[in-house]
This record gives sequence, C-alpha cells and structure tokens, in this order.
Amino acid sequence: MNAQPEHISDERLFIRYVEGDGDAFRSLMDRYAVRLLRYCRGFVDSEEEAEDLVQETFLRAIRSASTYRATSRFSTWIYTITRNLAIDRLKIDRNRADLEAGRQAGILESTMSTPPSEPDAIESGSLREQLQTALRVLTPLEAETIRLTFFAEWTTGQIAELQRCSRATVRTRRFQALKKIRQEIRQVMNREHFNGSLRKIHLSGNEQTNNA
Repeated sequence: MNAQPEHISDERLFIRYVEGDGDAFRSLMDRYAVRLLRYCRGFVDSEEEAEDLVQETFLRAIRSASTYRATSRFSTWIYTITRNLAIDRLKIDRNRADLEAGRQAGILESTMSTPPSEPDAIESGSLREQLQTALRVLTPLEAETIRLTFFAEWTTGQIAELQRCSRATVRTRRFQALKKIRQEIRQVMNREHFNGSLRKIHLSGNEQTNNA
C-alpha cells in the first residue's frame, strides 16, 4: 500500500514528480503555496504580485526539475528559486511607489514580538505594509532574515542553510534587524507625536479666532 502524500517527505515527493507522478507535484504545491505567498509578500506591495511570484516559482521548479539533487532540502531549493525571482522583480521594478512610512507604527512593534508560530498576527494588509516600510532600513540579508522568520516561519537552522552561514550569524542578523526596526518605529512615533501637537495648536488657534 502506497503511503499517503502527507506522510511522504518533500524530497521524495519531488523525485516521484520527476519520475512522472503529476499528483506528487500538486501535493508539494499544496504544502508550499501559502508559505511562499507569505514570503513573497515581504518583497512586493500587493497580494496579486505575490501570487504571480509564487506561480512563477512553481513554473521555474518544473522547468528546473532536472537540476534538483535529492541530497539537498527541497525547501531550501524552492525558496532559493523564489528568492532569485523576487530579487529580479525588484531590480526591474525600481520605481515602485514608497509605502506610507510608519502608519500605525506602534502596532508594528508589538507585531515584531509575535512568535513565528502565530502568522496571523501579520496577515492584515496594514501590518504587512508597515513591515514592508520598516524593512527598507535593513541590509538585504537582514531583511531576508526577517522575511523568512516572520513570513515564512523558518527556523534559524533553515535560514543558515539558505544564506550559507552559521546559526550564530543568523541570530546576530535578526537581533540587529529588530533593533533597527524598533529605532525606526520610535522615530516615526516621535514624528507623529510632533505632527499631532502641531494639529492641536492649529485647531486651538482656530477656536480662539472663532470665539473672538
């Protein structure tokens, strides 16, 4: 009796696909579609663009099936494809409009403390946009570490394998990234507080003029 797909490793499923089992690849798509979509949302501004990247990833995986080696993790291989496609998309689309910086920035800080096991905490559109904005103060590797941790729910070991570095390096990057994001949030909150004070002064001045 053949094992059910949910009990078969990613690597074995892909080998079965290469050997001609189309259902095996559909099972892999079911496993990875949502995770890849979350990861892609860290690179692009809209759900539609992220969905396009996921579709491109699966198509590229099909075309590149012969290059896969069973000694490698399938997850690392498929995420590397997604990563390269996303970077190419960013190079092509350099003129994307900047997202509104720091909107509801205080919520983002609490979001960054949410464990990766609770992905719904960053599912709302506004929080994703805030995270997108905050990522722009990071280096590429720092930003990717945050994307993989909070969007893709990767472990430190998996990120280290993808980035070809030690786990300690990943932990350092994540620490530095979160530190930069919190600094950015504080600056945004200070600007919002200052702007809010100006608005109050302006409104107060109008009231005094009207009562004169």
